[in-house]
Amino acid sequence: MDIIPQLILESLLLGAFYAFMSLGFSLTWGVLNIINLAYGSYILLGSYLAYSLYTYLGIDPILSLPVSFGAGFLLGLLTQRVLIDRVMRLEPFMVLILTFGLDIFLANLLNLVFRADVRSIDVPYAERSFILGPLVVTEVKVAVFLLSLVLTGSVYLLLQRTWTGRSIRAVALDREGAQIVGISPTRVFLITSGLGTGIALSSGNLYGVLQGFTPFDGGMLTVKAFLVSIVGGLGRVESALAGGLFLGFLEVFTAFYLGEGWKFFASLIAMFLFLLLRPRGLLGGKYYGET
Repeated sequence: MDIIPQLILESLLLGAFYAFMSLGFSLTWGVLNIINLAYGSYILLGSYLAYSLYTYLGIDPILSLPVSFGAGFLLGLLTQRVLIDRVMRLEPFMVLILTFGLDIFLANLLNLVFRADVRSIDVPYAERSFILGPLVVTEVKVAVFLLSLVLTGSVYLLLQRTWTGRSIRAVALDREGAQIVGISPTRVFLITSGLGTGIALSSGNLYGVLQGFTPFDGGMLTVKAFLVSIVGGLGRVESALAGGLFLGFLEVFTAFYLGEGWKFFASLIAMFLFLLLRPRGLLGGKYYGET
């Protein structure tokens, strides 16, 4: 059987997840103009939260998505209000130091509570699959693919069709101009931080059913979110989809032809090349609201 169609299918399924996973990172970077180095640990918080709810209460990780989003939204509000607001007006490097320290704190907190053992959310449909002609598809990957598209589309509608979304885009494009027409950047920063962190924890539910995880996987996940944002750009939700699909294809084909150990290296090389040759990405503008 020709393996290429199977690889393309796997790339599409994985790419949709990466698009949703990285959307919160791209959103906070584009609107707040900060790079959150703790983003990967936020994703793991969602994975461990979903793991705990499933292990101890029997709640399916798909059903616990609203819980993860709500917890992430509150965490984002708290982090923005208590920590990030205090350093945003200082040198950009200070935000990097703060979020790097937060990443270390969260990783060690998760290690203290759950230990460094590899955990996974072993839902009953994780091993089930069905055949589509020459293609074999696992049910869990299809579920994650569909949920990623629905959730990404929901964020798109929020940003395009609601007053809150238009306010976010206005502040991203021109903070001073947004203030003139009565939009509070501080309030938008709070909402954006909450939304971005909520997306991170929600994607943690999906990440937990796709593969095993440990408390110290956050750095790798942050790099992937960074790559998706760099490749796609910060301009639109479509940018996250473009970047996610690029990373999905890159990882699947690299793993098949070169081996699993080359995936992360290939991602780093791609990120450096885009930073050097096309820093705005394939579809993005300099800021989130720029088209």
